[in-house]
Amino acid sequence: MSKKIISVVLALLIITISAFGFSGCSQESEYPVTVGSATVGAEPNSIVVLSKNLADIISCIGYDIKMTGRSDAVTQKGFSVVPSVGDEATPDVQAIANTGADIVFAESNLDSDVKAQIEEKGITVAVFDDAQTLKQLKSMYEKIGSILGGNVTGKKKADEASKELYDTMKEVKDAVIMDSVVKTVCYVYLEDDVLKTMNNGSWGSAMLNYTGATNVFKQAESNIVDNETFLLSNPDCIFCGDEKTVEYLKNSIELRDLDALDENTFVIPYEDITMQGYTALDVLENLLKNIYPEQFRDQ
Repeated sequence: MSKKIISVVLALLIITISAFGFSGCSQESEYPVTVGSATVGAEPNSIVVLSKNLADIISCIGYDIKMTGRSDAVTQKGFSVVPSVGDEATPDVQAIANTGADIVFAESNLDSDVKAQIEEKGITVAVFDDAQTLKQLKSMYEKIGSILGGNVTGKKKADEASKELYDTMKEVKDAVIMDSVVKTVCYVYLEDDVLKTMNNGSWGSAMLNYTGATNVFKQAESNIVDNETFLLSNPDCIFCGDEKTVEYLKNSIELRDLDALDENTFVIPYEDITMQGYTALDVLENLLKNIYPEQFRDQ
């Protein structure tokens, strides 16, 4: 190959590499941000949060200072000073508008007519549902962070928050000296008078896994409790969604003889075990204290 041809080839190669280099170094713009059907053109200054879990996540990322309104479902103590806009599914649209909100964060239980009325007032509505896996939760954090702080800054802040949450949960778990014998546990709750559980793929199951114990319903295909499996597994600890669920077990002809009933049955509200922000740390500590009480006797 002649020197002239080599020079031309090298020149073209340099141009190509430079083009890729410059495109790779280009800064991604913070806005607009599009998540699902919601597009945000600029960083929101005022937000209304209708979901307790979304409020938990937004607080964990560090954007709760933007909250100017909440639904009655958002009951965390830190948000008690934020004005209420009513019910989670059917909030007061005018009350939302009065907050000056740029965006409303809601779950899919938001009434479709109410959602349309909010949007008619020029307010963006971002709808999320609870994540079921750690991968989904990381993505959910990133989307919420991007909406609130931008494609670069907000996403980075959300990534840092989710990593800190995971790392802290692992540290809490590792701080407990596990027994030589692995404990068996389960979480059950009543929904429309049907006994259900946290099976594989649910966030509650992920929380139980962080305790180092074995969730006896982890591999169950359905979240409806199979009484035979429940009896055969006879878990060391049973966690219930409320006192009504405890009474259901005690009064059940099939399940009332479970060894863990009474002394090793504990209530953790369903709405708490599904939280995916800072509340998750409190729930994990509560789970560990009840599964491994000997590790916490001096505290």
